[in-house]
Amino acid sequence: MLREIINFTKSLSPESFKRGLPLTDGLHIQLTLNEAGKLQKHEKAFFREGDELSPFLQDCLNKEINTIFVTINKALDSKKKIHSCSPFCVAFKKKTMAEALVRLEDYFNAAIEYCESDAHRQWAERFKDYCIEHLEDLLEQAIHEIEMNKVDGKSVKISDNQYIYVYLANVSPQDYQQIHQNYVRPKAFNKDDFNCEINGTLFGVSDYLNVYNTKKPFLQHLSATFDVNERVTADDAVWLFKFKQLKANKQLPNPLPIFIEKEELNDEVVRIFHRNEDKKPGYAEMIRQVYERENDLGNYYLLNMRGNDVKDYDFVSSFQFKIAPQIRIENFFGISGELYEQKIDDIFDFERKIVSRIFEGQLVRKRDDGWRLRYFDDIDNKPQYIRPVMFQLIMKYRKSFYDYIYKSKRETITVQMFHDIMQTGILDNLRQDEYRENKHTREYPIKEKLNIWFSLYEFFGDQNKQIGGLKMANQIQQLHQRMQEIVSDTDWHLENDAEFAYAAGQVIYYLLSCSEASNKSHALLEPYLQKTDAEQFKLAISRTFAQYKHAIFFSQKRFNKIMAEVLSFQPEANLKSLLPMILAGYFSENVIYQKREKETVEA
Repeated sequence: MLREIINFTKSLSPESFKRGLPLTDGLHIQLTLNEAGKLQKHEKAFFREGDELSPFLQDCLNKEINTIFVTINKALDSKKKIHSCSPFCVAFKKKTMAEALVRLEDYFNAAIEYCESDAHRQWAERFKDYCIEHLEDLLEQAIHEIEMNKVDGKSVKISDNQYIYVYLANVSPQDYQQIHQNYVRPKAFNKDDFNCEINGTLFGVSDYLNVYNTKKPFLQHLSATFDVNERVTADDAVWLFKFKQLKANKQLPNPLPIFIEKEELNDEVVRIFHRNEDKKPGYAEMIRQVYERENDLGNYYLLNMRGNDVKDYDFVSSFQFKIAPQIRIENFFGISGELYEQKIDDIFDFERKIVSRIFEGQLVRKRDDGWRLRYFDDIDNKPQYIRPVMFQLIMKYRKSFYDYIYKSKRETITVQMFHDIMQTGILDNLRQDEYRENKHTREYPIKEKLNIWFSLYEFFGDQNKQIGGLKMANQIQQLHQRMQEIVSDTDWHLENDAEFAYAAGQVIYYLLSCSEASNKSHALLEPYLQKTDAEQFKLAISRTFAQYKHAIFFSQKRFNKIMAEVLSFQPEANLKSLLPMILAGYFSENVIYQKREKETVEA
């Protein structure tokens, strides 16, 4: 993985290391000295987050990015009061200014050691002498002038936690960069103990993503036969440090594609990510734009990190952006919503329109600032935040969905997994349903999940293998038509298990609707769904009929016909396999009511 990260960082243009990089809040001063070390002029500006960078502040940024220490433990100031690491710059927080000023000589002596040329060393010595003699007076005057002036009509106050940066203006940003690399090259190794020189090249263990828990034996690989798993050159360690800075400064998207063949796409990804600084695009928008340029996406590593933790790293040989065949969610149960207005033809539409609904916004959620994805997040499983059943489904299947969507591993979601998710989620919604203010609290998500389930019933399996010669979507439509024929004509009868299950769902809904209880929730359906024996299932229906028969009249021929058909039919399949059809019949438009409603309208 380190080799791919090194190659990725090398492939980026110089501009990529500055895109989206903010200047540190605080006072920035540039000093121009003459060859005698006397001050010729100085420029200063106060910067706050959100301010626009002037040419002066942009020049400060170009220099600041080459004054950053590798880690605070490898700062040049042993007391860690000065936070820069360049002989051409000194930086510290305002609250530690007095302590930093007395550390200047030791700091500069350490920093000048990284100068290679006489010219660099001479300018560093002049800057050192000036700072030791005059910097305190200059800063007091500069702070006073800044705080006395008003910016946009408001007084400026440099807070204790804001920084003060002082740069030498006589040297170029390229000089800053050269000295900074001299500092980083040895410091970017984790421990000097593992350094070795081979044919004049220094090798060591990179400080990035490598930690040696010498004081924590329980975190060590005590049985390993080696001390080091990989060494890199000093130059490579510098590139890893630069990548670490890009990640720390949030200059790279997450997850990050690392292209190994079309390396120019690496820079394109970073450029697109920073195209709109006010609102960074999500991974989906970014890949969508890359796809418009390169329809054939593949041969890249996908790196997903949270902080310094690598959550996932895998090779994507071919990324399938488009979905074939296109998905269309049928509205079998007559509910409203944008889900039914257009086809879904790319994988990120699938994530946002389907996955978000399957997991009820707990895995993929729309927010004002974009989309929140929780494929690798810690999820609080307290019941007030997420229902236990939904938590278990997410933890069980979220990695499979991540691989399916982001790596085009179509085998990671099987038809059995999909049915388990949909059935478990729907049954949990049934249990949670309440009847309040003349409506069911969970009816919409139940019907929405059923629409998704039946529309995608064969999608994750063999799409040529159909149920009873028909796809589920077509079968639901034909079953409803069959119910209308059966209740209207004495010569029509139930012919198969699917018709029996659908008809049973229609009967159960009608019987439960006859209840005069205040809470006629859909949870009343669950006891029927728990039956595995057909005779016990029909017995439960008969008992419900006996309970509400006072509300059912002899003249209700449509109910009498379908009830008789259900009680007399002997299904061959296990009732568990017929559960989708029972649910379909229960939540579909009920044919028992249709004639009564028609007669009422005509009257």
